[in-house]
Amino acid sequence: MPTKKPCGEELSREQHVANQALHQRRLRIKHVNSSVKRCRIVKDRIRLWKQGVRDLVMELCGALHNFRVRLAPWPPMV
Repeated sequence: MPTKKPCGEELSREQHVANQALHQRRLRIKHVNSSVKRCRIVKDRIRLWKQGVRDLVMELCGALHNFRVRLAPWPPMV
């Protein structure tokens, strides 16, 4: 969780930098989730009831995301 600003005060420099780093990490995760959701089967309700099928679908969509990233890599995370 980010550090909240105290009432009537400012955050220290270290807290501000830590909040920015957390924001960048969350933003990257949000982009990864949206990239995985390009596969429509992940967004829609999955009505496959066999055990392990839903996990398999998510694993395959994650693998497709990783394949796309390897073809056009993102800058590395700090």
